[in-house]
Amino acid sequence: MHLDILITYVFSSFLLTISPGPDILYIISQSITRGKKTAIITSFGLTTGLLFHTFFVIFGLSFFIKENENIFLFLKIIGFFYFLYLALMVFINRKNKIKLELNKTKSFNSFKKGLLMNLINPKVSIFFIAFFPGFVFNENLNVEFQFLILGLIFWFQANLIFIAVSIFSNKIKNLISSNNFFFRKKYIVEICIYVFIGLWILK
Repeated sequence: MHLDILITYVFSSFLLTISPGPDILYIISQSITRGKKTAIITSFGLTTGLLFHTFFVIFGLSFFIKENENIFLFLKIIGFFYFLYLALMVFINRKNKIKLELNKTKSFNSFKKGLLMNLINPKVSIFFIAFFPGFVFNENLNVEFQFLILGLIFWFQANLIFIAVSIFSNKIKNLISSNNFFFRKKYIVEICIYVFIGLWILK
């Protein structure tokens, strides 16, 4: 077992997760516009999606998607229109924000939204295909089992980072909550983030 490879993997995973990207930007926007709790629950949805993608890699589904350009494009188009739909829903419900936030099903919806965001992004599976093989750390263990371990490590550190980002971003929300203009227009932030993620998936 090569411990140095695992340490390098953990460090690399941390840098990749903390770097500016659609997931981090979305969590920040959720924390600022909807609060810390919603952002953390959404984070759990996003990271649960990472577990699914890990199993996709282990069972070869990700490789199949990678090799079939039509399926890959189809999934990207679905992801793009899903995020356009989310942006449209935010715009339609912009005046009912308070009512929506008091809905008892908000927690489950936030988790489900985060999970779907991750699952319909085929780039995550393709990334894992490229990332995991470079960090196989034991000559005696089954490669698929090592991929599972690497996926669990990535999932664990992603949870820690996303929770920390949710808490930190909520402090920003507290600083600007007295700004009535921002409070009225914060839906614009969500719309922009959804459109950005949709375009990022499609490119």
